[in-house]
Amino acid sequence: MNLLKSLRRMVNMSNEVARHLLSELAPDIAGRFAAGTAVRIHSSFAHAEMRWRAAQGSCAAYGFQAYDWLATWQRELGERQGWEVHIVELTDSDDRTLMLLPLGRQRKHGIRFAGFLGGEITDYHAPLLHPDFDASSFAVLWPVIIRLLGGVDVFRVRRMPQHVEGVVNPLVALAGMRHTEQAHAATLTPTFAEFQKVRSAKMFADTRRQLRRLGELGTVKLLIDVPPAQRAAVTAGMAQQKARRWHETGSRDLFAEPGYLDFYQCLAAQGLSGGEIVVSALYVDDDLVATHWGMRYGSRFYWLMPGYQDGEWARYSVGRILLDAVVRHCIAEAVAVFDLTVGDEGYKMQWADHMLPLYAGQQGHSLRGKIVVACSEAYQQLRARARNDKHLRSLVRRLRGLRSSRNNQ
Repeated sequence: MNLLKSLRRMVNMSNEVARHLLSELAPDIAGRFAAGTAVRIHSSFAHAEMRWRAAQGSCAAYGFQAYDWLATWQRELGERQGWEVHIVELTDSDDRTLMLLPLGRQRKHGIRFAGFLGGEITDYHAPLLHPDFDASSFAVLWPVIIRLLGGVDVFRVRRMPQHVEGVVNPLVALAGMRHTEQAHAATLTPTFAEFQKVRSAKMFADTRRQLRRLGELGTVKLLIDVPPAQRAAVTAGMAQQKARRWHETGSRDLFAEPGYLDFYQCLAAQGLSGGEIVVSALYVDDDLVATHWGMRYGSRFYWLMPGYQDGEWARYSVGRILLDAVVRHCIAEAVAVFDLTVGDEGYKMQWADHMLPLYAGQQGHSLRGKIVVACSEAYQQLRARARNDKHLRSLVRRLRGLRSSRNNQ
């Protein structure tokens, strides 16, 4: 039986599972994998939950690949945005999960896009990977996975790490992927004194000075993990502080859109399997002057959503005071890495000692998809050239405005 017809029949026969022993239907592909290698497609989080949670114990993953993170995202945001779940699981002959790809499919303007679930609030889009997974032949299997998704015009991804906690991410070697940005992180030492030695002494001295100044205004309370009864209020305060900052910088205010605050509130209340959500706050008397919503997973702490009060409080570096306190707490808790995640903000350079390369790219898997990718790539090249040409900058702004108006229709 023809391989592609067999794969399509499996997808049509079951919306829950698509399983295919490669050794039986595709000897040419199976020859590059161990006997008994199989692919499953899970079309719901509920169906994948048991195997996903088990995989978290044996596979390398970042906190963004925890079941609770992505299941909450799908419930609060993914469904609103039209994402269909197509979770790909690759197993060996002992039914161990070698790879779990949290993929989805979304239709826009008649084009079927596939990509990682998690959206813009997920800093690292990646698979869960078993250390035994052989990444060298993944490119051979990739077209089979695309066809198992049931119809894809464009596969598109961004913020994809080169490695997943030390395990090579095979997707970065696929055609069309390129290094586009980076995240920053700090290796934590056994003591805070050691951590300070290789960083600016002036910064730490100024933080201590600002903390003393705050103490002159009222009673300072640094809460690294607020009690459950305060979590909702601190999370709401973080959202207000972030929204104000986004408006000041002309950035998109995610918290003005449905579902985003619900995501953070739900995870703060329910927690995260394999890790924990850590909500921190800096008070002066009853004033909530700085906040942070973060995550600890494995040996890594993620600095994700910091906020601070404006006005006179900004003069006291309240955001840095809270960051300093959280880093101290992580060192005391023997956390190995303080992950400042995506972005090249200046303050991150003061704390980090290494970078995580992140990749992005797209592939066309149909004629329509190839046309979309070609047009998108041409537009990106035009934008790059426009940075050095004022006439092209004007043209790009007009094209961006036209695209925005079409998306809002």
